[in-house]
Amino acid sequence: MVSIILSLLGFASTLYFLVYILCTGNNNLFTYFWLLLGILLTGAALLYYIIQKRQIVIPKPLLAVFYTVTFTGCFIIAITEFTIIVNGFQKPEPGADYVIVLGARVNGTKVSRNLKYRLDSALDYIKNNPGCKIVVTGGQGKGEDITEGQAMKDYLVQNGADPGIILKEEKSKNTEQNFKYSMDIIKDKSAKVVIVSNNFHIYRAKRIALKQGYENVSGTGARTVAFTVPNCYLREAFAVIKYKIYGQI
Repeated sequence: MVSIILSLLGFASTLYFLVYILCTGNNNLFTYFWLLLGILLTGAALLYYIIQKRQIVIPKPLLAVFYTVTFTGCFIIAITEFTIIVNGFQKPEPGADYVIVLGARVNGTKVSRNLKYRLDSALDYIKNNPGCKIVVTGGQGKGEDITEGQAMKDYLVQNGADPGIILKEEKSKNTEQNFKYSMDIIKDKSAKVVIVSNNFHIYRAKRIALKQGYENVSGTGARTVAFTVPNCYLREAFAVIKYKIYGQI
C-alpha cells in the first residue's frame, strides 16, 4: 500500500510539473522541484517495494535519523506555510499615502494573471481611499517587451486610474529592489504604505519592507491563480526559510 501511495504521489507531482510548464511556460527554476519530487517519490516507491519484497532489515538508528529529519523538515515548512497563509488574509490600513504594487511577470506587453489580480486589488483600494498614490514597480525581464512598471501603469490607466497618481519604478529585478527603488520615489520612510501582492507573498514582502526601514506598512493580498497555488506557496515557504537564515527578513 505504501509503495502504491508513493507511486501515485510521484505521478501527480510529475503531472503537475508538465501542466504548469504547458500553461505558464518555463519561467522559473523552482517549477523543476515538482519534476524532481516526482522522480524521488517514484524511486522511494520502488525502494520500499524492494525492501518489503526481500525483507531487508534497516538499522534502527538509521530509521530514527530518517524520521527525525523528515518530521523536522515537514514541521518547519508547515509552520512557515501557516504564517504565510495567515498574513495573506490581512486587511490593509485605510488612508495610505502610497500603494506599492510589487512587480510580476509580463507577457510581452500584457500583465500576467497573477499581476492582474494585484493591480485589481490596488484599484479597489484607491477607490475607497482617495488621495492615495500608486507606485508600480519592476524592470524589464526576459520575454518582456516593456518594463513591468510600464505594463502595470498601462493596465491601471485602461481600467480607470488617474495617470497623475501613478508613479513608475522601472529598475528593480526582485522584491528587495522593488522597495529600495520605491523609497527613492517616496523619499519618506514614515509615509503610510500599503503593499499589494498576491496573498502568498504578503508576509515576506512586509518583512523585507520593514527590514529596509519602512516604518508604517500594511499589506493586502490579491488572489492567486488556482492552479499555480501549490507552486507559489511551496516556493514561498522555501524563500521565507532562506531569507530568515540569511537575515534578510
